[in-house]
Amino acid sequence: MTLAQGDEMTRQQVLTLMACMLSTAHVDGVTPQELALMKTFYEQCGLADLPPFADDEGAYGDPVEMATQCATDPEFAEQLVLMSFMTAYADGHLTDGERAHVMAIAARAGLSDAHTNALLLQVKDTLIGAIAMLPDAESVARIAKGL
Repeated sequence: MTLAQGDEMTRQQVLTLMACMLSTAHVDGVTPQELALMKTFYEQCGLADLPPFADDEGAYGDPVEMATQCATDPEFAEQLVLMSFMTAYADGHLTDGERAHVMAIAARAGLSDAHTNALLLQVKDTLIGAIAMLPDAESVARIAKGL
């Protein structure tokens, strides 16, 4: 379950997402694709009172502490984990370090490993769906296998 289409996030939710997304990107070095995803999300979130976009780790707060505060909001915790996995996959692959990092964020946000793995599968399905329309089925299969 994710935030419903049209639901608005609070300032704190946006900052929490950014802190966790940014910490995920920094696990193995921020790539241009990860940076573009985060910047686009930040600029299109619809809130005017946010600080300027920054890509320094910790710029939006302590991701561990912020994720812990999400444990009382399971729907937002799911969104947090989904966006963190999407950030990790922005450069085309999820590293072991990124996966472990997102699993730790999820645990702090109150999600079980089983639930977090189900969210990871949801992200993979979304990514496969996005490339499934490519005309070269062999390439799609090769990319999907790498997810």
